[in-house]
Amino acid sequence: MKFSHALILASSLAFFACGGDDDSPSAAPSTPTYDCTVSDGVKVAYPTVSEQFKIGQTIDVVFGTTIDDGYRIVFKKNTSDMGTDLLDESYDLTGPADGKTCHTVKVKLDAAKGVEATLTGIIRVMPYNSQNKGNNSGLIVVKE
Repeated sequence: MKFSHALILASSLAFFACGGDDDSPSAAPSTPTYDCTVSDGVKVAYPTVSEQFKIGQTIDVVFGTTIDDGYRIVFKKNTSDMGTDLLDESYDLTGPADGKTCHTVKVKLDAAKGVEATLTGIIRVMPYNSQNKGNNSGLIVVKE
């Protein structure tokens, strides 16, 4: 008798821990939050490692910076690739370069700009006048 009560209690707890039924609202935030904290230079907060995208898809690139400058957003096929610019013009900050604020820029993974399918893609964010202070995203996957 004690065993069946324990089993019922465990089943009930598992049901509630898993969210109950499919109609329950998700506990996940509707807008993701990113850590854009950086002390010197640029930190790419998104995309993160192993994110998967398709050629032609428009994605957000999220970064923090301490450098008040225009920015190049570059796609690289791998770590040794020089990369290709994803924007026709530089991206200008719309907020402070305080090392805490997240800046978001939309870019299209456009084949016409040199984006290719790869398992080792990188998005690099570089200030025009301090390119050595730029930073790479984690390795991303880009599919046809």
